Amino acid sequence: MATFLKGDIHGNLFEVIDFINRFNLGKNDNIIILGDCGIAWRKDKKDLAQNIQLWNECGNGVKLYFIDGNHENFNILNSLPIENNMGKIADNIYHLRRGQVYEFENKKILVCGGADSIDKYRRIENFTWWKEEAISQETIDDIPAGHYDYVLTHCCPRSIFEKNRIYLSTLQFLDENKINHSSEDMLEQLKNKITFDHWFFAHYHINRNLDEKFTCLFEDFREVR
Repeated sequence: MATFLKGDIHGNLFEVIDFINRFNLGKNDNIIILGDCGIAWRKDKKDLAQNIQLWNECGNGVKLYFIDGNHENFNILNSLPIENNMGKIADNIYHLRRGQVYEFENKKILVCGGADSIDKYRRIENFTWWKEEAISQETIDDIPAGHYDYVLTHCCPRSIFEKNRIYLSTLQFLDENKINHSSEDMLEQLKNKITFDHWFFAHYHINRNLDEKFTCLFEDFREVR
């Protein structure tokens, strides 16, 4: 049994399926997408039904979990039935809810999805962008202080972003002064509230160990140990 972390896939399940096939993963294994999974996107749910069918046929029994990023259909996510404190999409596809604590590989894992889209100006509300993408103060307030083996988020705490801006500011044509970092500010509060062994996030489309505590994932898969 193994659990792997993966960054944004934006609905492209084939790269995950390729990983499953290359390493012969099966029904006892798990994959967690760190936001922008994108399997629930269009309002008519057509792509969601197709993705469920694809995973059932090609996922080899692996359970797919994901936290929400900023490119998800929150109308769909918020309507999911809750099972084991997760939003259930299908028997082997689950949404890990913000501010909740789960156990994988005997590790205590805190998850908090969400991020601010830097391209809202070209998106349509409730069609390609949702207000629920941003992390709320209420979510942070409700997370218990304490120690966690892993923290999984989509974006990162503000201080980590500022310290590593040269790596994480990937869209150079945007005026950084006009970008909303409210979710990173919320995660900065979280960072100062808890202790943890390691923090994994995605969102910025790079693969990099920023220091001994923080890692950004994109194409890479990382095993929970």
